[in-house]
Amino acid sequence: MTLATLPSGTVTGRTRSSDGAVRPRTVGPGWEVLLMPSPLAELVTHTLGENTVAASAMGWSFAHAGHRGIFLPELSDDPAWPPGTTYLKAGASVSLPPFHWRLAERGGTEGWVGLDGHPLSKPMLLHPIVTLIAAEMANRPLSLPEF
Repeated sequence: MTLATLPSGTVTGRTRSSDGAVRPRTVGPGWEVLLMPSPLAELVTHTLGENTVAASAMGWSFAHAGHRGIFLPELSDDPAWPPGTTYLKAGASVSLPPFHWRLAERGGTEGWVGLDGHPLSKPMLLHPIVTLIAAEMANRPLSLPEF
């Protein structure tokens, strides 16, 4: 996967749309997408960030419509990802923000969370972490500290 092949309609990482709107893209070939609810994705990112080796497991990620998406190599759905996540296979449609949208600049709800390193995440390292955190969240509702 390269910047030119990531979402159809992009060249060297810049969308061709002049209005800068979120556009549906066809997933693949060579990459697929795992969508996670934002709270789950934030816990996964925080957990990975505590370990330098594990942090290298995360590739590019984006935020859209209350979810975070990560790019995975094709056929990364065996074993299945945990309930509450959505795995989009090649040929499916995914809404991607334009590459110039950064999450921090857009109020933290839409845009690219990370574009550093390799575009594809490493499913063999991510799968156990995502599964464990998702199971923990399902067994114990997330409670935020009161201030």
